[in-house]
Amino acid sequence: MNKTIVCTESYLIRGGQDKRFYPFLELEYDEWIIYEDDFPKYYINLSLDSTSNSSFEKWLISQLKSGEKLQNLVISLGKQYGKKWSIFSSQLGMEVEGSHKSEKLELEILDDKIFNVGK
Repeated sequence: MNKTIVCTESYLIRGGQDKRFYPFLELEYDEWIIYEDDFPKYYINLSLDSTSNSSFEKWLISQLKSGEKLQNLVISLGKQYGKKWSIFSSQLGMEVEGSHKSEKLELEILDDKIFNVGK
């Protein structure tokens, strides 16, 4: 399983004791984070000009080009594996003002090693 380090920021969540929200505001337009149970777990780079895309990434890009919504695909794939996945955190808007903290998170890269899709 491949991993990557993502530099981001986090915020405390109102009423969540020490629980933090990770908005990933600094990602590029083709980079996505998949939240599992509202915590960042996976990273995907869907660069269309990349020649190194995995079979899974190529499959996902083809689904998006055919009109599928990334959020719907992610939720559906998560359900197939018994997971609660989303590309959006439900904690948006719940952050405590002034609780900003720089973070480095190690995320799994969502690729062929995790899924057997598109082969």
